[in-house]
Amino acid sequence: MTTVGFIGAGKVTQALLKGLLSSGAVTPSRIYASSKTEVSLQKLKVFGVNTCLDNLWTVKNSNITVLAVKPLVYPKILQEIAPAVGPNNVIVSVAAGVTIDSIQQRLPHHAKVVRAMLNTAVQIRDGAICYSTGKNVVDADQELVHRFFSSVGLTMEGEEKHLDAIVGLSASAPAYFYLILEALSDAGVRHGLSRDVSTRHASQAMLGAARMLLESGKHPGELKDEVCSPGGVTINAIYSLEKAGVRAAMIDAVDECVKRNNELARLTEYNNNQYK
Repeated sequence: MTTVGFIGAGKVTQALLKGLLSSGAVTPSRIYASSKTEVSLQKLKVFGVNTCLDNLWTVKNSNITVLAVKPLVYPKILQEIAPAVGPNNVIVSVAAGVTIDSIQQRLPHHAKVVRAMLNTAVQIRDGAICYSTGKNVVDADQELVHRFFSSVGLTMEGEEKHLDAIVGLSASAPAYFYLILEALSDAGVRHGLSRDVSTRHASQAMLGAARMLLESGKHPGELKDEVCSPGGVTINAIYSLEKAGVRAAMIDAVDECVKRNNELARLTEYNNNQYK
C-alpha cells in the first residue's frame, strides 16, 4: 500500500491533504509530514497524519515524497534528504521554476524525480495537475504518481518544457477567475441583487460553463455562439468585453505569470549555483 510524505506545511501541503483524505485514496496513518518548526506542524496535526521535525524520517517512511517548500530552500532540503532517497522513493516537486535536472543533480544517481504543477482546487478534488517525469521513473512509478494526483483532480502527463505555461494557465488561474467572479458579483449588486445571490449565480454559471466545455469537447467559441442569439442581449455583452480588451488582458495575464515564473527560475538557479 502506498505511503505518502510531505516536506513543508504550507498551503500546497494543506490543500493536497484535504483532497487526498476526502478522496479516501490514502488514510491518515499512511501519511508522513515534516516541517522545520512545531508551530508549522500544528497545521498538519489537525489532519491526523504522522508528523515529525525530521525530513529524513519523512522520506524513509514514504513511497511518494512531495517537496512542498519554497524554491530557494530546495538546495538545502535536497542536500539534507539525499542520504535517505532510495531506489523505491519517488520525489515529487511542486515548486515553480525548479527543474527536474536541478533536483536530480543533488540526489543520488538512482533518484526518481517527478515535477508537477497544480492549483489550490486539489483541496476539493477538482484541481488541474500536469506532471513530467525524470529519467529514472519507470512505468510503475508513473502509474503510481498518476493515481496519486488523479484522486484530487484532472491529471495529465506532459513535457517539462510546457510546465512553465501550465503555471500561467491553470496553476494561477483560480485567482483570475476569482477576480472575474468578484466583478460579476459587483455587477449583480449594482443591479439590486444581494451579494450572496450575485456570487452564487455567477459562480454556478462559471462552473456550468466549464463543465459543458469539458464534457462536450466543443471549441469555446462554438459554445459562446450557442448563447449569443443574433441581435440579442448576450452578443451586446460580448461586444462590450471585446471592446474593453478582456481577451487580450487574459492572454497578457498568462504571459506575465510565465515571465515572472521564468525570472524566479533564473533566481533559483543562481541560488543553487551559490549553494554548491
